[in-house]
Amino acid sequence: MSACCPEMVRNPAFDAPHVGDPLDVAFDAGVNLAYAIAAPTVPPRLTEHSRRMAQRIYRVAERVYCAVGYAIANIIFVVGDDGIVVVDATEAVSAAKRIYADFCAIDPRHAELPVKAVVYTHNHTDHTGGVRAFVDEAALEAGRVEIIAHRTLMDTVINNANLVAPILATRSAYSFGTLLPPGATGKVNAGIGPVLIAEPASFFAPTRVFDDTLDITLAGVRFEFRYAPSEADDEIVMWLPDLGVLLSAEVIQGECLANVHTLRGTRYRDPVRWYQTIDMMRAFNAAHMVPAHGRPVSGAAAVADVLTVYRDAIQFIHDQTIRHMNLGLTPDELAEAIPALPPHLAQHAWLGEYYGTVKHSVRQVYSGQLGWFDGDPASLDPLPRAERSRRMVEMMGGHDAVRAAAHVALGDQDWRWAAELATLLVRVDVDDAEARGIKANALRELGYRTENTNWRNWYLSAARELERAYEELPFAGSSSLASTDVLRAQPLRNVLQRLSVCIDPTRCADLHATLVLRITDRDETFALELRRGVLQIHERAISANADATDLTLALDTAALYALLRDCATQLPLALESGSIKLEHGTREQAVAFFDSFDRPARRMPALAGR
Repeated sequence: MSACCPEMVRNPAFDAPHVGDPLDVAFDAGVNLAYAIAAPTVPPRLTEHSRRMAQRIYRVAERVYCAVGYAIANIIFVVGDDGIVVVDATEAVSAAKRIYADFCAIDPRHAELPVKAVVYTHNHTDHTGGVRAFVDEAALEAGRVEIIAHRTLMDTVINNANLVAPILATRSAYSFGTLLPPGATGKVNAGIGPVLIAEPASFFAPTRVFDDTLDITLAGVRFEFRYAPSEADDEIVMWLPDLGVLLSAEVIQGECLANVHTLRGTRYRDPVRWYQTIDMMRAFNAAHMVPAHGRPVSGAAAVADVLTVYRDAIQFIHDQTIRHMNLGLTPDELAEAIPALPPHLAQHAWLGEYYGTVKHSVRQVYSGQLGWFDGDPASLDPLPRAERSRRMVEMMGGHDAVRAAAHVALGDQDWRWAAELATLLVRVDVDDAEARGIKANALRELGYRTENTNWRNWYLSAARELERAYEELPFAGSSSLASTDVLRAQPLRNVLQRLSVCIDPTRCADLHATLVLRITDRDETFALELRRGVLQIHERAISANADATDLTLALDTAALYALLRDCATQLPLALESGSIKLEHGTREQAVAFFDSFDRPARRMPALAGR
């Protein structure tokens, strides 16, 4: 998927009010990659939020620098006696290199100090993807640099890269507006940062991991690492006791309300663990706090204030959701019963709903506690939604009547109702151009009026989808979350696991076959046993049974990665070229085995136009 380069919009760097002591700007690039110009299609508070994202490097305390506004996430540098510790790497190598160049321009001595360690505060790509700006294979092999993370980080990387990468890639594009043009009628900012830079992510697996605590000296600076489950289960924070600095990672998601749930999709974010983590951080009594998104905060009172209101907002969302759940309310009813934070929290500078919202957070608390079922047995086995929509349209007087009502709703600026009516028509006939246009217009108007960037980007991206703007876009499926670096960093067994979720059971309903893969450059052997629609991965060859058809392929890891992109297409090409050798069985049997797998999607999954 392509994305507009952030250099296309280089607004002046506005000064914006901040919380805490005055910020020490060590480097000012003089630009802002967010769209920070007032416009009628952008709520004023959202424009104000963009103005907090000027591209600058702040000197937080002795030895500690924070680069804000170069990408969606910050990079933090801790300057030691004989080297530098890099905390997070943004999503893009290009942004990380630019940050490092500006950091070295602050003081030439920075360029003379080697990078001793890189810290991944958690697994998200916007914190790991730029790592090759600071590390390469040679440095890792020689032990000149280490990568530090929580022990569970790789588990999540593997899951996202191998199992749900295609749908996560699409939903992430909608959430962050990577398919939208920047500007007043497109993406304005990314909520927690100015823009998500879309380019292939680099990655190296951690070389040092820990469970709960790790107290260590890096480049002569004392670090106290602490496990900090919050917006990610593998989150870590760092306390620098000699400097009074708390590196708060994404436990604090910048100058906006936390995304207690993310619309792009993720596993349950437990709000109780989250606010308890913040309570642990409050106990440090830090003089400075440096988050992974947004500007730093200095002054013990200001840091304490931000941490306190942040945890209170999360607890309020959790507690009030549970309170109303116990009264029997369902997810949609919860969103109406708890539409916002109380005023003393909602008006705080660090709790604007630019990234998280109360309305979409309360729904996820319900789901995390009770699951999808709303308690009404009519929801257990409803009619298929296309059939249900057809009957509703018929009952409402037919397509023409519903279409007319949708036009009236547009004229009355009743955008939500117009979108709902048009959705019924689209679900009955996805090629109904007029209905698609009504829904697109309604969603676009909703997008222009929301302060939340996730909602805005989703509304506007869906409008363009309905107008068929994405149908000719190349879709790489999982590649945005499963780059070559990510594949190389994980065990092959996990890489192969992605095949198990690509089985079409109708193609192999009567097939029980075993395929042995001999990986020549790693001296590893795996057996893929396909049992009538279920694929089991064995970490060694297994003996054939009477019902199984044995095949053996010999290939190296490069050929394996190529095969995984499109099994049915790549197999005959690789057999022809010799990059894959058939050592046992017939070519026809091999083709039949791989015919059981889905062909890769050439278009993004439809989200709104279906």
